[in-house]
Amino acid sequence: MAASPARPFALRLRNIVAFIAIVWGIATTFVAFEIVSLSGMDLALSYPAVFGNIALSRAVTQSTACTVRPGDTPSTAAGAVLGDARVGAWFLGVSLGRDAVLRQYAGSNVQALDQIDAARGALAGQLGVPPPVVFRPAQMATANTEFVTFVEQDGSGTAHRFAAGFSPQACELFKLGALWGYSEMVRPALPGERAVFAMEIRHHALRAQLPDALWNPMLQRTPADAKSNDIVAQMTALTNGVTTYLNTLPR
Repeated sequence: MAASPARPFALRLRNIVAFIAIVWGIATTFVAFEIVSLSGMDLALSYPAVFGNIALSRAVTQSTACTVRPGDTPSTAAGAVLGDARVGAWFLGVSLGRDAVLRQYAGSNVQALDQIDAARGALAGQLGVPPPVVFRPAQMATANTEFVTFVEQDGSGTAHRFAAGFSPQACELFKLGALWGYSEMVRPALPGERAVFAMEIRHHALRAQLPDALWNPMLQRTPADAKSNDIVAQMTALTNGVTTYLNTLPR
């Protein structure tokens, strides 16, 4: 029996993910964030189903990147199907989010990150979407806020091309992946806290129609005495859980 075209494509995706993983351990060495939480925001995060989008910025709520417009055309990428686009969008986003954190610290291996950026470009080409541009904050103090705007404004057109070429769900998965990848790199340095971008993650996960159990742990605080390695293990399991679920969806 001939192999399905989706299988070699999925194999290439797995190879790229393995390549991306070589920089995983860099994050906790260089990330040192301090959270100042307002009681009102904490209340919204504690009851997200009640407060809905109150905690979200206008950059998120008014973004139209995932809206399919008149004249948008389906993807013509050879061998790319919706199932591949979902997984590929997630992989591209997660890699972009990790990269955004690592590049903020002088100790990161820039050469390795540039190689991973090239791998993202290759994957984007296979999927028929523009490669996402690298995030560089204007001010380190406002990097988190800037990253949300960067993702939602979609300056490279990557997110919108996923929507137009495949489905709005693929677009939402790309955005979710970017915010998730950034959060998972920061989280081991923040025991006792929720993931940064917790409400944005919830927003895009709901729009991407992911089961609550896959992403709800990102809205919960980790134990205050949690060790960095334990949080890394939890994040790895959660990220793999989303990937596994997307791979089970009909292609």
